[in-house]
Amino acid sequence: MPKYSVSEVLEIIKNLTPSEKLELQQSLPSVLDPISTAAKAAKSHSQNIAGINIGDGNSDIGFNQLQADQGSSVNQNRTEAKVENADVQSALKLLLTLKEDIVASNSLNSIEKKTLEVPIKTIEEELKKPKPDKNLVEQSIEALKKGLTGVAELADPVLKLAPLVAKVWAGI
Repeated sequence: MPKYSVSEVLEIIKNLTPSEKLELQQSLPSVLDPISTAAKAAKSHSQNIAGINIGDGNSDIGFNQLQADQGSSVNQNRTEAKVENADVQSALKLLLTLKEDIVASNSLNSIEKKTLEVPIKTIEEELKKPKPDKNLVEQSIEALKKGLTGVAELADPVLKLAPLVAKVWAGI
């Protein structure tokens, strides 16, 4: 098979029919994928010590070591740490219990139960985000309160949820 330079290949591509270009476009990812995988592997730097991966790339812990001499200034642009907030975990557990109680409730019909799934799911998704949308969570709690009006055994968990979410906001 003859060997072509990149510019020659590009010239050939320019002269392809639209259907040939479409076929080429669909085939390129499988041809170029091994190259990008090899480039990623070469770029990643990590070290495994006693089962703990340290480094950048797809490792569990990423950090930069910095040292500055007298009169030097150091600027670290990115520091990231994920800490699970105990209040978030408590709120998620309370939501799970509320979900189970709603399903088991005889005071709600199937439509009401399905309707209440939306605000619960919204609150769960938002609480799992690093920066939850407070307004969306507050609106969801209000929707839960309205949907559970008259169902005393389910209103109590929602009343407990609101102050717990307020603690989450304080921790963000």
